[in-house]
Amino acid sequence: MKEQIFYIGIDLHGTLINNEEKIAEGSLQYLETLLKNKPDNFRIYICTGNDLLFVQRKLKDVFELFDGAILETGCVISNDKKSENIIVPKELLIKIKEVEDILLDEDHPEVYKFARRLATISLFTKYGISIPEFHTKMQNELKNLDFCRVTRSSVAVDILPNGFDKYSGLKYVAGEYGIIVAIADSLNDIEMLKQADITYMPGNADDQTVELLAKTRSKKDLSYSIEKDSFYIAGKKETFGVIEILEHLYRNFENFNRK
Repeated sequence: MKEQIFYIGIDLHGTLINNEEKIAEGSLQYLETLLKNKPDNFRIYICTGNDLLFVQRKLKDVFELFDGAILETGCVISNDKKSENIIVPKELLIKIKEVEDILLDEDHPEVYKFARRLATISLFTKYGISIPEFHTKMQNELKNLDFCRVTRSSVAVDILPNGFDKYSGLKYVAGEYGIIVAIADSLNDIEMLKQADITYMPGNADDQTVELLAKTRSKKDLSYSIEKDSFYIAGKKETFGVIEILEHLYRNFENFNRK
């Protein structure tokens, strides 16, 4: 029987790092120990809407303990943690960049910057702006475009080419037989959370995302062993929640059967 390889995608903002864009104080040593001592059949990836430079800057030496990164919400892959590989077809990429040029010429008072992106558009909002409300506004503005979709994280509104998300990015590196594990907190993670073989959320999980996920999976806490059609919410938030989740996964993965 072929060995089961687990491909674990850990979201960055709101999951691995907090609202201050930092690994939670007091958690670093525990996190490093878990990453260094992962089972041999585990591959752990950062899954984020951000680019490689941002991940390198925020995680520093910790990033070297990961196997790679799924960047720009599944549109860019980095297996060596040094280079970025765009996997979006060129014709679709051109269309996304045309939308970005239009938005740059428009006045959106909610936006304080357009982040550096190779294959997507990321609009970071000013302090005090409601991201859910701005998300709805942008959905309405771009609703007639059939080649892209609008989603959001805890810090930005993102415009993505259709057919690409964090799950598809993980699947790209995992191949047909890899077991996909999602660890994430918010709406721009929803495809990964819904489609993963194993699904986890930190204790600070976004309420709207939890509600959507509960329509297809049963909600449980980490006292349960792993079941395919469930999702698990840690008792702790952000980095400490990820530590809880990895500990649970390490203890229980051998009993998981995705059939």
